[in-house]
Amino acid sequence: MSVAQLLSPIHLKTLPEQPKVSILVSNYNYDEYLPQAIESVLAQTYQNFELIICDDGSTDNSKEIVANYCQRDPRIFLIAKENGGQASGFNAAFAASTGDLLCFFDSDDIFRPAKVASMVEAHRQAPQAGFGVHRVQRVNKQRLPQGVWPLGSRLPHGWQGERMLQDGGALGYMPPTSGLSLHRTVAEQIFPLPESFRVCADQVIIRFAPLLTSVVRRQEVLAEYRLHGANSYERSKITAESLLREITIYRNLWTAQRDFLESLDPHLAAQLRPLENSSYLLHLEYLYARFSRSPNSLLSYNRFIGELKAEPEARMMWFWRPSIYMPSFLFDGLINLMYSQSLFKEILARLRGVA
Repeated sequence: MSVAQLLSPIHLKTLPEQPKVSILVSNYNYDEYLPQAIESVLAQTYQNFELIICDDGSTDNSKEIVANYCQRDPRIFLIAKENGGQASGFNAAFAASTGDLLCFFDSDDIFRPAKVASMVEAHRQAPQAGFGVHRVQRVNKQRLPQGVWPLGSRLPHGWQGERMLQDGGALGYMPPTSGLSLHRTVAEQIFPLPESFRVCADQVIIRFAPLLTSVVRRQEVLAEYRLHGANSYERSKITAESLLREITIYRNLWTAQRDFLESLDPHLAAQLRPLENSSYLLHLEYLYARFSRSPNSLLSYNRFIGELKAEPEARMMWFWRPSIYMPSFLFDGLINLMYSQSLFKEILARLRGVA
């Protein structure tokens, strides 16, 4: 039986004329940002929503802040529990939700006023696309712009299931938590999320949902993703430590995805590209070898280049092929420049029509 026969988009229930939207938050010790986050939801142009905030064992004033908002607006709900991590918080919030659509929200982020309305319209225009994504504006603690994500590439859209199996399970250029939405039919298939993911629960959603449904995208910026130094997962500079952490997370995500496919059909799990042949993992391992000054850098390079040459759309071979000969200081600097955002890159992306 072919992959196409085993893996296809699930049928979604028809949305009502004015679907109810559940906005789910897993909060831990973000009392400094919670009022702005909640106010941004209350300011939405689309008002048929419920805001469910799971406080994941905060030790600051988060619970008191949410409780005060609950008294002011009956659409806001507080779930308080012991600390269990981001996935457990989203699981608790989802279990209490009743919406036809779900939007995920980090409590240190901001929704732009048209966010919910735009995603409702996106799902209505693509009735069989159960996973919605949009661009986010990266901002600093004071909400000053730090670049749009993704900057130089368009968000994925349409059916991605077979491609994900072939590529090792990952989709590139996906937004963080506050840029994701789900049709309830899809959410019921992927929740509860594995609670071993104390951080990066949004990445689990990104790994699971496109295996069940098509993706609908909005290219405009509909949320602000705040960078403030205390984010659970964010790197301001690429280092050996940040790369090792990303490798560990990538491995754990692949394993969770394989287990999810196994639950759908054992034959599907067998179709997932082996972890050790994943071009993205080989890419990370090569970077880590260079940044950590490993004596195995040449071996990692040969594995990465060998896999890259086999890719029909291999990108930047002109850079990667001679990169092994670059001195470490130059390699480290160029990689950080390549993966950082800047005003020049943003202007260039706009000229190319992808931002």
